[in-house]
Amino acid sequence: MNKALVLIVLLESLFLGSCSSQNSEPTKEEPISKEIIDEEIVDKEEGENDVSFLPSPKEEGTVWTIQFDVSSEFNYENGKYSTEFSNDWNDSFFNGWTGPGITRYTPEQSSIDAGELVFKATIVDGKILTGCITSKAKTSYPMYMEARVKLSESVLSSAVWMLSDDSTEEIDNLEAFGAKSNDYFSKRLHLSHHVFIRKPFQDYQPEGQETWYADGNGTIWSEDYHTYGVLWLDPWSLSYYVDGVLVRRTPVDEIDPENYTSGNGLTKPMHLIISAAAQSWRTTQDIDFLNDPTVTNEENTMMHVDWIRVYKPE
Repeated sequence: MNKALVLIVLLESLFLGSCSSQNSEPTKEEPISKEIIDEEIVDKEEGENDVSFLPSPKEEGTVWTIQFDVSSEFNYENGKYSTEFSNDWNDSFFNGWTGPGITRYTPEQSSIDAGELVFKATIVDGKILTGCITSKAKTSYPMYMEARVKLSESVLSSAVWMLSDDSTEEIDNLEAFGAKSNDYFSKRLHLSHHVFIRKPFQDYQPEGQETWYADGNGTIWSEDYHTYGVLWLDPWSLSYYVDGVLVRRTPVDEIDPENYTSGNGLTKPMHLIISAAAQSWRTTQDIDFLNDPTVTNEENTMMHVDWIRVYKPE
């Protein structure tokens, strides 16, 4: 028997603001007004569905239920060595991939401490060892995923994302770079997705300033914990939330304009992924990961995840 925190929340209003142009920061949109009806610790019996959280924007009043096999509060008595953790999560990438470029996903770089998942990076023999966990189960639309995260204060990416088994469909709930030395990236969150053709390799991702969210208040995201959510309502609908505020809705014509999914949109079940990485494309911006002070100072590379939760409508 496990215990899980269950919140029953009603959606009172949802207001969609306008998206920004490519030459300006996205407009901060109106927050979702939430009323917490009940909050309690309940027992999770095998096969029991406990109700919780976010009603659908299309069906006000719909109850959404937490999906325990792809959610975690990271409150394990024995940390990541708990059978509760290992039953649901890999301490690695789900298909054995070791990470982009000089990144090496390494179990020793992840830990669960005081109810948090923590990654720390280390440089060894010209490689950057970082943490990555992936869910064993998969989830699909309609779903809402949210995580409470404190980004690392480094040039490494802090990421919460989803990927299909065949690596052809990807949703990026959170991708950010917390080094305070970079005024642009430290104040922005990349909220996006990919569709791929693997042979010959082709990668579509929406581009433009609107995919890099800044809240207009100069918030440096690595300074504190924030909640990052994505609502995958159907194959053509992605909406992103930061601290309960709807900040981006991907236009339908930006989901798959190259027809890589043969007109189907985002349909494939996906694993959940939490990771840190030295992303190769940043070397074109004169980032030297092996000598950057935000990486060589290991304390700056620490990424903290308080919880990750997935909900589906009932």
